[in-house]
This record gives sequence, C-alpha cells and structure tokens, in this order.
Amino acid sequence: MDPGQEKFYDFIIERVRDEQKDAVKQLMKENFMKQANGTFTREDMVRTQETLMKALKPETMDEVKAAMAHFASGMK
Repeated sequence: MDPGQEKFYDFIIERVRDEQKDAVKQLMKENFMKQANGTFTREDMVRTQETLMKALKPETMDEVKAAMAHFASGMK
C-alpha cells in the first residue's frame, strides 16, 4: 500500500464493525492490488461501497460516504 492507501485503509477499518473487519481488510487489499495493476474500475468502487455500507458502524456512515466520494472523484 502506498501512504494514501494506508491512511484510507486505517480510516475505514476503524469504522467497520468488529465482526466485519477481516472481510473488509481482504476486500481493500484486493482493491489496492487492482489499483497497482491498473485494473481497478468504477464498478469495483461501486461494489466496494455497497459492501462497506453493510459493514460500517451506523454512526460512521456519513463520514465514510464523504471520504469515498472524495476518493471516487479522483478516479478516471
């Protein structure tokens, strides 16, 4: 992971329900590998958002949605 990815990863993991952390960690690592390979798509982003919204602590959803929108705006 590059420093920006690591910061985003830590941000998300802190906001995920404990029982979902392992699955989200794996998903994010796979996504970062796709980014490194240049194969991460907007569809991957949508699937990730859907998964994360189900895994988040309810009180953190708005904060995470804002962060993900910022991240997605930088995608081609």
